[in-house]
Amino acid sequence: MTPEIEQAIAEIQQAFPGHSVEVEAEAQGGANVIVHNLLIGEQYVPSISWVGFAISFQYPYADVYPHYIDPGLRRAGDLVQGAGFSLASWRDRQVIQVSRRSNRWNAAIDTAATKLTKVLTWLRSQ
Repeated sequence: MTPEIEQAIAEIQQAFPGHSVEVEAEAQGGANVIVHNLLIGEQYVPSISWVGFAISFQYPYADVYPHYIDPGLRRAGDLVQGAGFSLASWRDRQVIQVSRRSNRWNAAIDTAATKLTKVLTWLRSQ
């Protein structure tokens, strides 16, 4: 992993204390990350899920996108669906893809940790 990726992982661990952070290095210097037991929102069943994403070797100059959540999540007895959600496959598992691209990603201020925080805020507002 590049030093920037290692720093991003350390920032995620600091931003989400008490949450297990699973990291798998990828061949080009990036990493696949899963943060466990995050509150997704009371409107979902279950209300807690893991959130996964890849941090590209191009980080911090590339957006951290997309994010993935447990495919078993439901909202009021129905599938999680609508704008920003789609069923997908990631790392050989079925997932719900959460599409929240940062069109104005700024390497000087945007981080993987702040992006995860923004995705969680968006999920909780849906």
